[in-house]
Amino acid sequence: MFGFEFQTANAFEAIPTGFPIPAGPGIRERETAWRHDATGTTLEGDESRRPKASADLEFVTPARATVREAVTAAQAAVDLARALQEESRRGSGAVLYRRGDVTAGGVWLKDCAIRFYDDGFHAQAQGTVGVPLAGFEALLSKVWERSKRRDQVKREVDRMAPFAELPGYQAAKAFPSLRGFLTACHLFLLRATDAEPGCFDDPYGVNADLTDSTAYFDFSGNASVRAVNQRVRKLPAPPATCRVLVNSDSPKSMFAVLHRTDFHSMFRSLSEPEREILARPATEVLWPANQGDINQVRLFPLPYRIDPAAADVRARLDIDGVELDEWKPAKKPEKDLVRGPVTWTLLEHGPTVAQWWESVRFGDTRRDGLRKDVASPPPGFRGRDRQYLDRFPQSQEDKTAYYGMGAFPMDHDEATGAGLAVFEYRDLMADIDVPVWDDLSFDRWVGVVEVFAKHYLPKLG
Repeated sequence: MFGFEFQTANAFEAIPTGFPIPAGPGIRERETAWRHDATGTTLEGDESRRPKASADLEFVTPARATVREAVTAAQAAVDLARALQEESRRGSGAVLYRRGDVTAGGVWLKDCAIRFYDDGFHAQAQGTVGVPLAGFEALLSKVWERSKRRDQVKREVDRMAPFAELPGYQAAKAFPSLRGFLTACHLFLLRATDAEPGCFDDPYGVNADLTDSTAYFDFSGNASVRAVNQRVRKLPAPPATCRVLVNSDSPKSMFAVLHRTDFHSMFRSLSEPEREILARPATEVLWPANQGDINQVRLFPLPYRIDPAAADVRARLDIDGVELDEWKPAKKPEKDLVRGPVTWTLLEHGPTVAQWWESVRFGDTRRDGLRKDVASPPPGFRGRDRQYLDRFPQSQEDKTAYYGMGAFPMDHDEATGAGLAVFEYRDLMADIDVPVWDDLSFDRWVGVVEVFAKHYLPKLG
């Protein structure tokens, strides 16, 4: 099963007064505006940086089992984009669509207003796929092999090498599913615990470089963040000034390959002999001792953006989120920003590696034994309602109310019955055959599906 997202620079915005349809705030992030009757392909909102936008237009294909079905679903997205393109060329203002109207074989589920900034519908593409745990190493190898980001791949391969020497990983050679599970865990931990010197601005704001997707926040009064700054930048003492670069899509932005199936569900899919190996000390199966104490090393060690509506942050982590205005450096950005000034709710750090590993094996005790690990979703985000966790999202669930990281259970291949863990290749644009954004207009979206199907689908049966 595999599906795709194509995020564009065109945007939903509030419906103004004085028109035949009621005024409204506009389509929100993760809200569905249009659905194709035959394929289930949707047009949804994704976070926008534009001050007047309620969300960017994102074309989403549902998970499909065959290449033919996936191509057909992508073609439905292309057909809608082409129809919208034709509409955009009739004027310069926002275009209104009425609930119940039909466009390109699909129905508008909401009244909405769309403003067009790019009639080529150039897109950022991502692909999601279900793979047997025994096939995760092959998936990761293919991601590395086909990535344009050679320096990044080399660094990641080098950093993964010590994990392959762990006794538990060596013992997993007889268990392909366990080996794939551990590889997924190691990759997650490498990304989740990463903190680079470039995440901090220098005391004078000389190095600060804002973008539409990032902003700096002043944590000079936070001893924990200052201590991380000292460690990462190898300073003799915590700096008095501490300004942190935060990505608007953090913490998901830390991952090129993101777990959509939670790690506790993956663990539960393993056999008893495989779980017995995982009962060894963490320094034998999970985390090299020379990488730091798992009771001290944290996931998401730097402040990350959270959902202000998440009500259980303190219950999960014993700290509270803080709402901050961004810190504006004196240095002018290299290019003009689309976005305006931002105020975000931030959490200074995530749980420890030890807390995460405990929840992978036993569920999240801080959430009353919830059958999820503590990064599914991370503290500061709402998860799906407990009653739905054993199945994939249904129409009665509100997609705007939960975070997608680790939101799914294990999937199963319809033909073979094989268990499948779902991962999202967020950095699909790095594939050597996927066009850069400037070249990825809607008439090339189907080609992306074909590239993904050729290189990233698991061998089943």
